[in-house]
Amino acid sequence: MILTGFLSWLLSVIYKSFFLTGDEGFRRAHVLAKATFILSIILLILKNPARSYLLTLFIIPIGLIYPGLEWVIAITTLTALVGFAMGASAYLLSLTGLYHMTPLELLLIMARSIGLGTGLVFMFIIISPIELFNLLYLLGLRSIAVVPLLLAKTTPLGVRSFLDSLMVGSLKHEAFTKRIPPAVAGLIEVGRFIDEYSYWKLRTPVKKMIAINRSYDYTVILLIISLFLAILQAKLWF
Repeated sequence: MILTGFLSWLLSVIYKSFFLTGDEGFRRAHVLAKATFILSIILLILKNPARSYLLTLFIIPIGLIYPGLEWVIAITTLTALVGFAMGASAYLLSLTGLYHMTPLELLLIMARSIGLGTGLVFMFIIISPIELFNLLYLLGLRSIAVVPLLLAKTTPLGVRSFLDSLMVGSLKHEAFTKRIPPAVAGLIEVGRFIDEYSYWKLRTPVKKMIAINRSYDYTVILLIISLFLAILQAKLWF
């Protein structure tokens, strides 16, 4: 029962971290602004991995703008768990005498994990499946252009279905293993329904792109953050 409750909570945190947003907020920013923002994050991670914790200072404030406080709490919790696991593993390994680790270094590992994880997840959630649809259309892959849209709908639905199954098991004091079959059965049923509903969409090429209502405000915010990240990287390099 304890394991089922913990997994339900953990899956809920993951769900809120990755699938809390719709096609609103920073997904409506201009694609060039998002590309610049993503590139600035990648460069900081690659050029200064030891300073990846600085990403938290930028991502959390704009995350409060959108998706909001619930997302910030979820992503901070998730990345802190990952950071704690990595830091604890490194500390336990240091006890073997292979290297020395101080408590401060342990905290730095956690901070870097939070910054890195927060940055990567935010990069993921600002990419609109409609943009991927339009990109595949422009590349001439019109027969599979609808796939990103279907994945964007079915993946959170599947996670939510599995989460609901675990929560039911927790309330009924059932073991985790007993909740897997009904959860999988629910996913299969949803998959069949979507396959039937989208039969022609999956088997015929799309004929036109989908228009996106861009947001000037979110575009400007991403460009400003990208500028600050560029200035920060210039100072770190020199």
